[in-house]
Amino acid sequence: MKKLNFGVIGCGWIGTGKHISSLKQHPHARLVAICDCDPARMDQAEKQFELQEIKKYEDYRDLCLDPSIDVVHICTPNVLHYEMTMAALKNGKHVHCEKPLATRSDHAIEMVETARKAGKRLTIGHQRRFFSSVQYMKSLVDKGELGEIYYAKALDARRRGVPTWGDYMRKERNGGGILFDGAPHSLDMTMYLMNNFKPVSVYGKVMDKMKYATEGNPWGLWDPTQSDVEDTGFAMITMEGGAIIYLEAAWLINMIGYANSTLLVGTKAGVDMQGENGQVRVNKIYNDKMVVIEPDIMPPMAALVGQFEVNDRNAPGIEIDNWIQALLDGREPFIKGEDGIAVVQIIESVYKSSETGQAVAIKPYL
Repeated sequence: MKKLNFGVIGCGWIGTGKHISSLKQHPHARLVAICDCDPARMDQAEKQFELQEIKKYEDYRDLCLDPSIDVVHICTPNVLHYEMTMAALKNGKHVHCEKPLATRSDHAIEMVETARKAGKRLTIGHQRRFFSSVQYMKSLVDKGELGEIYYAKALDARRRGVPTWGDYMRKERNGGGILFDGAPHSLDMTMYLMNNFKPVSVYGKVMDKMKYATEGNPWGLWDPTQSDVEDTGFAMITMEGGAIIYLEAAWLINMIGYANSTLLVGTKAGVDMQGENGQVRVNKIYNDKMVVIEPDIMPPMAALVGQFEVNDRNAPGIEIDNWIQALLDGREPFIKGEDGIAVVQIIESVYKSSETGQAVAIKPYL
């Protein structure tokens, strides 16, 4: 049985809970090295996952130079994605980079073009595409049941959901707040469903109106004086062809939340993910009457899944399985690096628009 050798950079909760755990159980993956600037985190991961004869690096450059490694997974703070991805690609590795691809669009473009020139694959951790609800919605779009999609919402508006661990609230490490946390998932889901990764303009606003509202957060309290990022961001995004996406993102907002969800409006029907449980609702006209359908969803996903059970809890494992199968088959991954450029372009433009008060024009990459 053919196996690929993997190295994971970053042994925090994403690196261990998603990447190391998924690679450890995959029949075609051999985890040979891990890297973290904190040796204690590596020791803990080694013990937790019973990693035998694992190589441990404190400097990511050393891991990228290791000739035994075929694929590098990057699970570090956002501002480090660019330099680490470039180091891995230039040393002949395929790269799985957690979202967002980068914190600057020029960096994202350079990463994609470097991978192409090196003949290596680059993918991004947008695992929410593999949610059963998203795959069901995609089947409706592909069959033309919604008609022309001219309006959509990318939603990650949490009543309370501030990540109080790690570097999420530090701009120098995370690049920003909610816009570099939950918004990339919602934007990717929405553009994927619309089959349109070509934003042409953005008008947006970021705020930190709620940074002192520390009560009620399920992930604990935080020190507002230590946060220098936005907790809320809104934007109107015009896509090539004229369709509009409205972005609504917040770590904490006094409304019933729509965490990591999307809404599509077409000329024939509309579909959304209702509330925090993600129940899909299809609204349409049937026999001259308005109806709302709440389907019992478990769509066929055999082409995407491999050996993982199909459910939303396993979406990260399904994503990594699809990535490994693409590498073994020599084909493009389901989530391509190019897709991540549009996400970064939009977020970058929201910040700029908020500063200037003007809409920002974008030249689509794809």
